[in-house]
Amino acid sequence: MNKQPVLNILKDIFQAYGYDIETSYICDLMASRGTSEHIYIKLDQDIDYNSIRTFADSIKHTEGTGLYILSNTASDDVLDYAARHDLVFWDQHEMENQIGKAILANAMGQPMELRLNSSAFDKPISVFETLDVEEPKSNTIFDMFNTSPPPEPESKLPWPDTETPANTKQEVDHPTSGDVIKEEPLIRIQLPSMPINMEKSSAIKVAETKITEVRDFILKFIPYYSYTYDFDTKRKFRSKVIELNAQGEGIINAITAHDSFTRFPQPLEYIEVPVHNYQIKEPHVTDKEAIKVAQDAIIEKHSQILKLDEVKGDAIIYESKTVSPLEKDINITIILAYVPVWEIRGKSNSIDINAYNGHVMDEPVDDDVEFV
Repeated sequence: MNKQPVLNILKDIFQAYGYDIETSYICDLMASRGTSEHIYIKLDQDIDYNSIRTFADSIKHTEGTGLYILSNTASDDVLDYAARHDLVFWDQHEMENQIGKAILANAMGQPMELRLNSSAFDKPISVFETLDVEEPKSNTIFDMFNTSPPPEPESKLPWPDTETPANTKQEVDHPTSGDVIKEEPLIRIQLPSMPINMEKSSAIKVAETKITEVRDFILKFIPYYSYTYDFDTKRKFRSKVIELNAQGEGIINAITAHDSFTRFPQPLEYIEVPVHNYQIKEPHVTDKEAIKVAQDAIIEKHSQILKLDEVKGDAIIYESKTVSPLEKDINITIILAYVPVWEIRGKSNSIDINAYNGHVMDEPVDDDVEFV
């Protein structure tokens, strides 16, 4: 299946319903209207349960609705699986119905109504209506069916143009819950980064509960060294031979050198960022320094204290010894990856929120030195 023509049709349909179409790393299209309505749209040709589950897991970190579209027929098992993962599901038949209804309503000048139906439950999940529908600009699917003369230029309202890049997000100068949010263009950059699973609006809501008077925000990319390690060695303590072996993973903040045994997944190769209000922080710790930090942490974690008692004459002698792997025994593989962090600034303080996992960060993750 050539996905792009189908995605172009879906883009025209959702734009006709009054949605702005944006790009997103977690789906094929994201339809947004206002500050609160977001529909994440993913299109597949064949049934892929891993794709459905991954898509559903990504949606859990957003405030939007997940619409999974299969351009083929599906069994009840697929419908049930999508429903269990809180996804709205369209198979080929439902997608054809929705496209046909939109084209017919547009051609007849009737009020256009979008129903996101879950086939598993056969009932509307949500309903959005656009009562005053303007004619879309040229190069859309509706042009084949529009026969009425175009309206006068002075009465024509602006419509999203399919020729214009629609990968926009929203920005505020002083973002509070009551502000009017403006659209902010995105750019795609090559950066090994964890995905952005927490939207700016969600981060601002969390920040409003912890700081007073949210005034500004910025998306920071904090460098981390992600490493894996293993070792298999032996140590001798008097007559005993102790086997030491282990494997694991960890991360090191490349600015503060803070280490933790936390796992990072494989980073994305590209990431979408706003044109303004983002910073890529510069590493202050070299990879060699990071390896030394990791070695010290691994040795401390896997050290063992052995106790031995020995009878000499009438006396019992107790002895203890700490055995540890040596630096030369530890095999380490290390890469540099970035973690997106929302810094929300208030009147007198600020808060950092991990945009990958949504956690409020208790320790400082950077200093004030950055490059863009």
